[in-house]
Amino acid sequence: MIDVKKHIVTDENGQPVAVQIDYADWLEIERQLEESSSPPKSAADMTDEEFEALAEDVSGHWKGGDGFEYQQRIRTEWDQRGEASDE
Repeated sequence: MIDVKKHIVTDENGQPVAVQIDYADWLEIERQLEESSSPPKSAADMTDEEFEALAEDVSGHWKGGDGFEYQQRIRTEWDQRGEASDE
């Protein structure tokens, strides 16, 4: 991570409205964003090892019970809301 020198621009009430950074810092931020913005692979484009690593990385994050049951319940709620708005 780079150390960005920033200048806070405030309005007449002292509220922050903008940030100015050195141009060299901006160029480095832009370069890093371009490097990291490659589109993610779809599951179909992953090797078995990449898919397993991804599954391992995201496993255990959901703490709300059975994810499939939750998904079904939310979709049913969406469907019911859509039917109510159609009337």
